[in-house]
Amino acid sequence: MNIEGTRTTPSIQIKPGRIEIRGRSIPEDSFEFYNPITHAIQDYFKKNHDKTEMHFHLEYINSGSKKFITTILIDCNDLYQSGNNISVQWHYDADDEAIEELGNDLRTMLQIPFHLIKVG
Repeated sequence: MNIEGTRTTPSIQIKPGRIEIRGRSIPEDSFEFYNPITHAIQDYFKKNHDKTEMHFHLEYINSGSKKFITTILIDCNDLYQSGNNISVQWHYDADDEAIEELGNDLRTMLQIPFHLIKVG
């Protein structure tokens, strides 16, 4: 899956070994945007990939998107606890305290190896 980003939606790339969500996430209808992505990620993990890195680099995220990102990560946490080799790389801009704080909050909820990466 490869979805180009827009000014209100992030780019999404799902390929063997890597899932990446990058950009602004303020879609008008978060369910309509993220529901197919959630299903694509579930389908991806049904193929038993050896190792998957999930990369998030969000510039801005609204509350509806936060809900879906959280749900995706909780689902992946369940898969991790079942033996899937998954890690999260949470990239945030050095001056973006909100995205850094969101990453810290998510990290405390999960057992997945979760790395906060300051950019810039």
